[in-house]
Amino acid sequence: MEALGFLKLEVNGPMVTVALSVALLALLKWYSTSAFSRLEKLGLRHPKPSPFIGNLMFFRQGFWESQMELRKLYGPLCGYYLGRRMFIVISEPDMIKQVLVENFSNFTNRMPQSIMPNSRHHVTSRGMWPAGGWLACYLHFRMAEGIAEV
Repeated sequence: MEALGFLKLEVNGPMVTVALSVALLALLKWYSTSAFSRLEKLGLRHPKPSPFIGNLMFFRQGFWESQMELRKLYGPLCGYYLGRRMFIVISEPDMIKQVLVENFSNFTNRMPQSIMPNSRHHVTSRGMWPAGGWLACYLHFRMAEGIAEV
């Protein structure tokens, strides 16, 4: 079968298989790294993520130790990726106060707790950080006076 006659290129089974495999690998490479440009677009410093897993290997020594290392290496406002999901770390008290008190209406929704089944009734889903929507607003207004005094 001669598909592209002007190139005198003969297309056969193995050649099609190789071409499709190369295309699939290129798409897989693009998918595994395409989400990792969001922190750079925001101007936030972060460790270089690995394909598919992001910065998961950065947290080998433990979550809190790695958070302190992030602050030491990348500053009080930085980020990281777990898988394709982006996380922003704010570790300066004035910035935290600005997010939680002054600009709270821009930060009401939180990451869904998809790890735990039926997390709505789970004890760890009750609090300000996993709350979203109206519950986050309610908790914010109940706690805002204490945060504002800090």
